[in-house]
Amino acid sequence: MEKINEIKNIIDEFFRNAGIFDFSVKNIEISADHVLNVNVFINDARIYIGEDGRNIKPFENVLRLIIKRKVDNISSVYLDINNYRGLKEGALRELAKKAARRARFYKTPVALEAMSSYDRRIIHTELTGHPDIRTESVGEGENRRVVVKYIS
Repeated sequence: MEKINEIKNIIDEFFRNAGIFDFSVKNIEISADHVLNVNVFINDARIYIGEDGRNIKPFENVLRLIIKRKVDNISSVYLDINNYRGLKEGALRELAKKAARRARFYKTPVALEAMSSYDRRIIHTELTGHPDIRTESVGEGENRRVVVKYIS
């Protein structure tokens, strides 16, 4: 509990130093593998989330550097603002299941839209438990996408 309070104080100071005062820390948890999950609520968070969540990552990177310097046994930091990432992850999992159903039904590969490596990993992970489905990433750079294939 002491470590959680220390982390909350670091997060409070971080956001205040960034000029963000209308926020609250909704959840802080440390997983068994020492990953710190932080969920923050910010009023009018559009600018902090950014288009397709692009602005969360820089906040996360700086916060990770600060926390790892001040708190022992934190291997990584995962920051979510207004549950944006949580909702997006749920939508990606649903997209993966839908693509798998489509690949099974039509027995043809289903190419998903281009997405970030993090988003592709969610798709791959969601479908690993399906023995009749295989996923692979194809393309280069920003055009890299997941293809979902049915294997008979």
